[in-house]
Amino acid sequence: MTNVDQAVLERGRVATAQAPLPAEHGPRLRQKRVRPANWVLNATAAVTGTLLALFVTIHMVGNLKVFAGADAFNSYAHWLRVVGYPLLPEMSLLWIVRFVMAGAIILHIWATLLIRYRGAKQRGARRSPMMRAGSIISRLMLTTGLVLLVFIIIHILDLTTGHINGSFLSPTATESFAYENLIASFQRPLFAGVYVFSMLALAAHLIHGLWLIATDLGITGGRIRPIWKAVGYSLGVVVAAVNLSIPVAVQLGVLA
Repeated sequence: MTNVDQAVLERGRVATAQAPLPAEHGPRLRQKRVRPANWVLNATAAVTGTLLALFVTIHMVGNLKVFAGADAFNSYAHWLRVVGYPLLPEMSLLWIVRFVMAGAIILHIWATLLIRYRGAKQRGARRSPMMRAGSIISRLMLTTGLVLLVFIIIHILDLTTGHINGSFLSPTATESFAYENLIASFQRPLFAGVYVFSMLALAAHLIHGLWLIATDLGITGGRIRPIWKAVGYSLGVVVAAVNLSIPVAVQLGVLA
């Protein structure tokens, strides 16, 4: 091989190394770098959904203390503020839970909406009626999710910060007024109605959400799936029934 031939060959190698990838390969590679796999989205939705279901269940158990009276409920609310003190600063547990739940909500919304978007994109504009969700609850998952998101914001502004509760009493270093704030809120028919409606949405979301968690986690056994379905229905109904019983009891004068 002559020196001229070697020079031509080297120039060809350099040009090949510097040449951009064909157009059809570029977007495909970029998608692989920035788009999470479907299994990642399903796992994220399942894990965050489990965390949120666990939180509302524990929150429901705590809400039951309202039926024990003002002292019991206020003592419970104050304990949540100071648990771990003086080893940890006051309200450490509350802020840890708030950050974890906020992150879980954000990730849950992101994963579920992206799953929904990809599914709609794959089905295309024309979707056969046979491909529609099989139950009303499943078709309303997006709607109930939006209702719950709005409810969370209202609930925080009402019973945590007091911005929309004119009778709100701020906690002190030694006591809490959670019971008084709750009664003042639910004595307003509008807020009691919003809470009841939101709990019905929570029941529907929990029932179908727990069923989807089973699917996402690969629980496909013929025996365990009916059990899981019964657990989902039971948890959704119990959590909603206990929570909505509180504003109903306030409106009926049972709690005052």
